[in-house]
Amino acid sequence: MLKIRASQIFTRTPEEAAAIKNELDADLPFLQAVEKYSVCPSKENGGDLGWMDETNLGESFGLSLSLEDKGKVFGPIHSPYGYHILMFTDVVSDNPAGEGPFEVSTPMKEVAKTLPGAEKLLFEAFKIGLPVLGYEEKETIESLCKSQNKNIEEVLGSLNGDYQKRFAHAISCEELQMMLEDGVPVNVLDVREQWEYDIAKVKDSQRITPDNNETILSQLKPEDLVVVVDWNGDRGSSFQKWLSQRGFGSVKCLEGGIDRWAEKIDPTQGRYDIDEDDDYRYEDVLDADDK
Repeated sequence: MLKIRASQIFTRTPEEAAAIKNELDADLPFLQAVEKYSVCPSKENGGDLGWMDETNLGESFGLSLSLEDKGKVFGPIHSPYGYHILMFTDVVSDNPAGEGPFEVSTPMKEVAKTLPGAEKLLFEAFKIGLPVLGYEEKETIESLCKSQNKNIEEVLGSLNGDYQKRFAHAISCEELQMMLEDGVPVNVLDVREQWEYDIAKVKDSQRITPDNNETILSQLKPEDLVVVVDWNGDRGSSFQKWLSQRGFGSVKCLEGGIDRWAEKIDPTQGRYDIDEDDDYRYEDVLDADDK
């Protein structure tokens, strides 16, 4: 997986964006264009959006990059908020084959629990048969690959790579607890409704709503670490994407949401259920025009 550091020029209209791009094509230095034209708060840092991974970049701007794109300018790119012209100041690979939570000795039961859908991935990518009765207790990635005559490094790299793509933006409850206890600067933003927040919350978190989001975000810097809290960890990605489009480059979702936090970290907090079929959407914290 690639990690990308980007700077942007942000403007409101396509005419302004096109005029700026023409000046860049005529050799106007990117930093000068940021200082002269950008209306994003990141302007104070030369347009720097911080580091993001390629999945975040694709979700936010619809781009797919390679290592050769370092130093290149892309755009204008239209988003619901305006027009972005991006320069990728650094592009590095942070996920060599095999890097991730899994090792050759990892039990397959643990793989299936940690990476939902791993069985389907292995079948589609390597034609490894689906375990009708589940994996055996002693079955590991290594033993599975040997029994199926598959390349261990390729399978391991695929599992770790898929995990990185799906969960690179997540932070575990244990990691967040450690950061809070150690006094590491972190901004915990809760996107749930008030009644949920009244039942359970992470200490010192802020509930963010359409009425207060501009005030809260104006107090943050683009490089600040933000952790998004929802109910069970599967609804915060849209808000995470929205923050990325607003110029915040270090945004993570709490794994398992407040439900896992209450279960694993702070059992004094209440727990509750939500009907998954009731059209409950955490995107409702955003303004209608931002969806």
